Amino acid sequence: MVERHKVLQILVNLIGNAKRALKDSNQSDKRLVLITRVEGDDVLVEVKDNGVGISAENLKKIFSHGFTTRHDGHGFGLHSSAIAAQEAGGSLAVSSEGPGLGATFTLRLPQNAEAPCKV
Repeated sequence: MVERHKVLQILVNLIGNAKRALKDSNQSDKRLVLITRVEGDDVLVEVKDNGVGISAENLKKIFSHGFTTRHDGHGFGLHSSAIAAQEAGGSLAVSSEGPGLGATFTLRLPQNAEAPCKV
């Protein structure tokens, strides 16, 4: 069981970031894909885009408090999302092949056999 509002907060943040990455991208075929699956005892939600991507340097600090690459950003969204995932017993991870190649954020939450994750 997880708190629904925390999961929604994380997903709204990830989807909003993906939409901005697509808007700022020169891709003609813009894609945002949500994938959910069960892996072992966990539920995974992936938010994938083919937007602006993330440099290797920025991948290292993307969840740091106050880190942002946006001129109008405050750097709290991904940081607070990572904390919310941890408080729910899960994690938030990111991968990107680099600038211009999109990004994938993976939210991992525990699944309890007696009380399935309420999302």
